[in-house]
Amino acid sequence: MRVIIFQLIAAALLLTACHKDKNDPQQPDTQSVLVYIAGDNNLQSFIMSDVKQMMEGSKQVASDCNLLLFVDQRGKLPYFLKVEKGDTIRIETLKESVKTSEAETLTMAMKWMTEHYSAKNYGLVLWGHADGWLVWKPSKSRPRHAYGQDTTDGESWMNISDMAQALAPLPHLRFIFADCCCFQSIESAYELRNTADYIIGSAAEIPGEGAPYQTIIPLLFNQQDNFYQLVAQAYNAQLSEGYPEPMAAIKTSEMDNLAQATHTALKQCAVNLQTDGYPNVEELIYYFDQSLFDMNDFMLRFASDNVYTEWRRTFEKAVPCRLMTTVWMANHVPYLDFDSTTFRDFEITEERYGGVSMYVPQDKSSTFYQQQNERIKEMQWYQAAGLAELGW
Repeated sequence: MRVIIFQLIAAALLLTACHKDKNDPQQPDTQSVLVYIAGDNNLQSFIMSDVKQMMEGSKQVASDCNLLLFVDQRGKLPYFLKVEKGDTIRIETLKESVKTSEAETLTMAMKWMTEHYSAKNYGLVLWGHADGWLVWKPSKSRPRHAYGQDTTDGESWMNISDMAQALAPLPHLRFIFADCCCFQSIESAYELRNTADYIIGSAAEIPGEGAPYQTIIPLLFNQQDNFYQLVAQAYNAQLSEGYPEPMAAIKTSEMDNLAQATHTALKQCAVNLQTDGYPNVEELIYYFDQSLFDMNDFMLRFASDNVYTEWRRTFEKAVPCRLMTTVWMANHVPYLDFDSTTFRDFEITEERYGGVSMYVPQDKSSTFYQQQNERIKEMQWYQAAGLAELGW
């Protein structure tokens, strides 16, 4: 199966890679992609190996496409690289250190790309740590969370709402490809719905070495309508310590429809909740920990057959690519046996798997759930999907 996937990918590359008529030098570049490497953390040992993979992948990228890197790593000033035809060119080194966890840094890097390498289309690769939508207020005792851990002068992260604001004034992106853990949450996708056409990533943990960039880089420049599926397939086909990676692609133009469908479905789901008003989440599929539950699995359990069927139609339009695995590499989701072949807390099936996580408020005594039940209210999804009307 893996061989077949790569054969299809190779054929797609030959047919639809970026191309410009060299007789028309005034024609703008087809696409520019920025890889935003938030590597000032314990992932920095993977930076150079990933850059080498990108160099290999760039050999299949046409000259009218630009692969650009913004690299921040511990102990060095951040810098911009251009990767082309198997080589790298250092374009600019910043004069002072910045934190990739700050939205202003993301805005600066993206503006640099659009001003120096203007193109018809743009893409963004998020490289680094992430943990879904989770929002922590900045404080000395607990840093804010979501994406881009930076450990210089104290640990800090970028909230997804800040990321959306940083990208809002910039040209609309063709895609955001998240090479980081747990990014594919419905809350993050809804927050980012006006910034990109597609969001590609995993709801689960990903391996430290990240994406197989030697195969994924050419696909990020592929001009076929289903390029997002090819990217997800290439990631899914990579085995890390013997495990494939669950992947999904979200079509952001369908986010408002999905929010409305979820709003309608949750009203009906309310009759199936426990007497305390919170759902019984035992044995539901979850990612990372019991706060990022599989959205489809939740709806399948709590909605009536008719309501679920209608909701599922909308969900499939919003999530046109879902690649399932029955088990994946995980540090936090516990396994049943020493062979690590089955999850202890749940079973993954085609019917249950959706590939996108959703926070489900829970009436827990722990401080964590008390805090998250409050912080979900900061996300636009909370109102749009009707969680507020359930008293969550």
